[in-house]
Amino acid sequence: MSRQHVVVALAADGRGWVDGVEVRGGTDTESARAAVLAHVGRIARKRRRPVPVSATDPDGHRWTFVVTTEGEALEPHEARGLTSDPDAQDVPAAYAEQAAGIRAALDAGREYTGLRLAAELEQQIAKEHGDDHPFRLRALELRAHAATVAGLPGTGAELYLEAARGWDTLASPAYWGAAQRAYALWHRASEQAPRMIWLGEQLRDVLVLGGERTAEARAVVLRRIDELRLEEPQGNPAGGAAPAPSTKGEQS
Repeated sequence: MSRQHVVVALAADGRGWVDGVEVRGGTDTESARAAVLAHVGRIARKRRRPVPVSATDPDGHRWTFVVTTEGEALEPHEARGLTSDPDAQDVPAAYAEQAAGIRAALDAGREYTGLRLAAELEQQIAKEHGDDHPFRLRALELRAHAATVAGLPGTGAELYLEAARGWDTLASPAYWGAAQRAYALWHRASEQAPRMIWLGEQLRDVLVLGGERTAEARAVVLRRIDELRLEEPQGNPAGGAAPAPSTKGEQS
């Protein structure tokens, strides 16, 4: 079994252990099994790949299975056919029709319809899989693309920044693509100085996650932020409260 496998033990009183960490279910073995499965599912999501498991039941019976990123338990032979796509580069079959509908709306010039549909798809995926799931981050990027096509580069930059943070949390190379798109869109945006400064500060923080590789881009952002501060009217100093994100109003 892979070095990345986890070891599970179940007790008849509802307790379970995953690599020695206790996971409490209810008061019986089945509730312990459900709690352990949910815990290993979270591990699989964090690793962005299926996790092989070696488990021991209260009666001493040992068995092996694989937990997918969706939290499903499969027999080892069933898991061999799983496609490894930890960064969700391929559109999941369950959402392919909706994604195609969004792109069709954008191509047909119905940008705000596409933007609305993209927001709805992202919300649906977040509800089904959680905010930190790769499916949701790809949907967030699709929404950012829709905002860009709709002529809202500032909103697109903000959404790509959120996606970049999510990818970084998952240690995914997809961080780079989202960060680069946010960087390009921020330079294209022409909103009022307070919001541009706020977005620039968010961009700077996201670029810091990229380490030395983003040093030059961070310097460019900092220079532009200084220029924007000089452009601000004296009655609205940059040191005031950051403007609230405007994405909600732009989605309608």
